[in-house]
Amino acid sequence: PDDIANILCTTFNKMMVLIVTLADKHQSCPYCGFTAPKIKEYVTKEITHSALTTQKCIIKYRARRYKCSCCGKTYYEFNPFVFKSQKISILTVHNILKDLKDFNETFTSVARRYHVSPTSVSTIFDKHVDIGRNPLPEIINFDEVYAFKSEKSKYVCVLLDFKKQIPVDVLPNRKKEYLLNYFQKIPLEERKKVKYACSDMYEVYRDVVHKVFPSCCMLLDYFHLSQDFHRKMNEVRMKVMKGYKDNKASDEYYLLKKFNWLLFKNPEDEDKHGRLFDVERERKYNSHFKSYMNYYDLRKKLLEINNDLTICYSLKLELVDFYSKSTIDNAKVNLENLIRSCIDTNIDEMIAFSNNLINWKQEIINSFTIVGTEYKVEADKGQVVVCNKKVNNAIIENRNKIIKCIKNNANGYTNWSRFRNRVMYVLDPNATFSLEPREK
Repeated sequence: PDDIANILCTTFNKMMVLIVTLADKHQSCPYCGFTAPKIKEYVTKEITHSALTTQKCIIKYRARRYKCSCCGKTYYEFNPFVFKSQKISILTVHNILKDLKDFNETFTSVARRYHVSPTSVSTIFDKHVDIGRNPLPEIINFDEVYAFKSEKSKYVCVLLDFKKQIPVDVLPNRKKEYLLNYFQKIPLEERKKVKYACSDMYEVYRDVVHKVFPSCCMLLDYFHLSQDFHRKMNEVRMKVMKGYKDNKASDEYYLLKKFNWLLFKNPEDEDKHGRLFDVERERKYNSHFKSYMNYYDLRKKLLEINNDLTICYSLKLELVDFYSKSTIDNAKVNLENLIRSCIDTNIDEMIAFSNNLINWKQEIINSFTIVGTEYKVEADKGQVVVCNKKVNNAIIENRNKIIKCIKNNANGYTNWSRFRNRVMYVLDPNATFSLEPREK
């Protein structure tokens, strides 16, 4: 209250208007320090103020302009509402930056809430948010996401700290030359701290890791290996289904077309009704077969269609057992057995998968390395269980989904610097903004 000389609140066209005059504090001349300036004039400044989001609010601030009797210079009194040369209040800037922390928000949605233009919101973001690279961690994850298309690349390369679950950096290119150039600019002492790196089956990541991280052990993520197997198995299914394309009313075509997803489920998988393949699971009427059936019955019929499908499904179960039962000590022997099983099928797709197993053999074995322990609570018993922790790409896949949401909600970005800062700002809980705008 001591700072206010006069204030008037009124409404105009459903807009709240605050007419404010500050108390005269005879501010000293910033040029010569003279303490008794004279008021030359009052200049009305219009400031957008978002104290209310239900309606637009502006401050009409009657700013004093002083003239120094000593040096003759003129200057404005201190303005507590906005930063220098700005027309949007500090509170509005703070609220805008706080809301942009949510990946569901866009520059347009925030602009609509605070009654400013989307261009103003993006300008505020660019001036106040500039996030650098985080230090290289002990365990780093590599992955790419289709989120920002440029002339050089259509993929964004994401680097993630596995332990802290925050991004190390987001890069506009995943090509080998770019990644080598990027990492070689980082001091060698920092690169030596990286002990483990995990990625999908993109050869470039493996080559880059071996060249830039001298103390690093390369691991292959299980999800991507399983995904590769499912692609090969689906190719077998499609090949079998084409044999029935002239008889689309057949039982075989019906099962391969509508219930092919059962081939990619594990025996222990569950839904809200219990285990999928429980033989005692409730049977429902199937209009095609004109009988009551459950998923166990449908899978059985599906696997009876073709011997290659049965063999592929058996291999799938062997792959699941390999990852659930192997350790770092016996993974090599078990993997060799799995490779032999794939080759013995004489199915082209499974032989191709065995070649991938051979190509990534050491990285698959390394993926069984225990890097720590974690505590889980069993939902049914409420007991705490201590589990060995292995490195995987599960967290980075979740972050990729958020990155896609940021891109899709905004219908794409064209400014790489703005997109990268937004991603880093959203994904890192500790990332913040500078309340003072950055100077160019």
